[in-house]
Amino acid sequence: MSDYRLYWRPGAGSMVVEAALRLIGAAFECVRIDEDSALHTPKFLALNPAGKIPVLELPSGQVIAESVAILLALDETFPEARLLPPHGSPARNVAVQWLIFMTANIYPDALRLYYAPRHTDDASPEAADAIKRQAIKDLDRDFAQLASAISGPFLLGSTMTITDVYAAMLADWHRPAMDLPEISDLVAQVLKNPAVAKAWHNHEYGC
Repeated sequence: MSDYRLYWRPGAGSMVVEAALRLIGAAFECVRIDEDSALHTPKFLALNPAGKIPVLELPSGQVIAESVAILLALDETFPEARLLPPHGSPARNVAVQWLIFMTANIYPDALRLYYAPRHTDDASPEAADAIKRQAIKDLDRDFAQLASAISGPFLLGSTMTITDVYAAMLADWHRPAMDLPEISDLVAQVLKNPAVAKAWHNHEYGC
């Protein structure tokens, strides 16, 4: 295998991985997975036993799952691309902190909003509605916290990092986040980057 292979689907968290691959200029193949059932086949489970995307197969044959783990691995391999600030810098600490914050808080908030029945053994509509209401409150809270940390136009000021791309992706999942000027401005600036805009379009974001 000479190139990267990205397992993805439109509208999913694989968008930020595709954007990262385009930002570093890596050659890659996309393997589109539209049906949930395809995530639970023996072939896919051999790649990721969790049955989730994104999954990135490296040129070495190693397979990495979890979007943030993939982004960190790509940054390690292509430090010159500056997906994140340099190792040992205060800016890197901030960028990674917020990257982890989003994957540990905002991403799960969104999953509870869109897939509420998965988060309860109560099959009643009332139970799902309660989960959705709380997820919206949590999303609003977490995006407000993120917005307060943005220096402008990007998280760290004038330089875009992959953390900003991740934030833009999640904001597209929760449109009320765009009512926050800091988030709205960040998304607009992120999409001026041709590599990110291409991945955004491919994943059918902004629809």
